[in-house]
Amino acid sequence: MATELWAMSAPVGRLDPPYARLTDPATSHAAAARAKRFSATHAQRILAAIKHMPRSTPEYYSQMTGLTVVQIDRRLVEMERAGLIRVVQQDGVPVTYRGFRVWEPV
Repeated sequence: MATELWAMSAPVGRLDPPYARLTDPATSHAAAARAKRFSATHAQRILAAIKHMPRSTPEYYSQMTGLTVVQIDRRLVEMERAGLIRVVQQDGVPVTYRGFRVWEPV
């Protein structure tokens, strides 16, 4: 199923948070360069999963995409800032399930 969701994905756009600080060692900058290569692909897979099954949690999206919850949580913040997704609210309070926020596409 993860392959199907990845195939449905559409371009996500720019998600360019700072991956390393100027003061970080060279190894951090090398890791940041590698991270930039896969973050957009991860975001595409996650966005496809959110569109396929809105109002679910990172735990569920992890099962759908094959990514870890940590990988998903990192991309969710970036995607929220980019205006692609949002946390589900009920009476102005973020909805959570089993300790995870519930997400939906914008």
